[in-house]
Amino acid sequence: MAKWFRRQRSSRSTGGTGSTGSTGSTAGAGSTGVPGAGGAGHAAQGTGGEEPLARADRLRLEYARTGDPALLERAVQAAEQAVRQYPAEDPRHASALSALCMLTRLRWERERDAGLLERSLEYGRRAVEASPPGDPELPRHMSSLATSLQETFDRHGRVQDIDEAVALYRSSLDLLPDGHPERAGLQSNLANSLLRRARRHPDPAVLGEAVQHARAALAGTPPTDPMHGVRLVNLGGVLFALARSGQVTHLVEAHERYEQGLSELPPGHPARGQVESTVRQLRQLRQRFGF
Repeated sequence: MAKWFRRQRSSRSTGGTGSTGSTGSTAGAGSTGVPGAGGAGHAAQGTGGEEPLARADRLRLEYARTGDPALLERAVQAAEQAVRQYPAEDPRHASALSALCMLTRLRWERERDAGLLERSLEYGRRAVEASPPGDPELPRHMSSLATSLQETFDRHGRVQDIDEAVALYRSSLDLLPDGHPERAGLQSNLANSLLRRARRHPDPAVLGEAVQHARAALAGTPPTDPMHGVRLVNLGGVLFALARSGQVTHLVEAHERYEQGLSELPPGHPARGQVESTVRQLRQLRQRFGF
């Protein structure tokens, strides 16, 4: 971690934060882009003249739409080609490693092979280490690694994994200025990491910080954004955890946020069933406590 923080301080001192593209998320928000896939200003390369990182991103999006594992495998192959094609000093080399971190995690989600999750962590760490000072993609790389660490924590329960994920999300936020369009996604991810930690290791201070970040994420997400409903549910989830810790008055707002979020989720949203179940539970609890 020390090397990453030294690099981040160097980036801030030189003003080299820049635009980082889409932010990944692991606890409901989802990941919306392969780091560095745009390849702006670089000559197109690869099959059919398409730059390999762009091809990896396109195939990943097609996989997300269709669920076809062959597309995911082709996306992995394109990202592997990019790792080989770009020298270590080229920022696209780190972006390709970060893409492999994300894509290998997607394979793990599908296949549940523990080795894939470990490989995702390896790619993520290599991406962060390979990112040159001032690389505007560094927050993305750290966020992708943090997502894999969250998944590892969910699987093994090792507190050091979730603590590292929290530190990475915090450091990613440090690199982005206020008003940056990706801050809301990172704040939501950080809130979810803190919530994960507090569920395993109860701590009111951790939950309080999670609420702050969940509120900031919601405030930074326009009502027209497709993620607005998810951010409402995320805030409701943190407030529900506070209520379960003994601060039962938070049941009221938790219920309101879940109801609002549910109204914004489309009928086919994968989280809708779970949200509906939580809404019913919150109604019953409010009746029991007279709120």
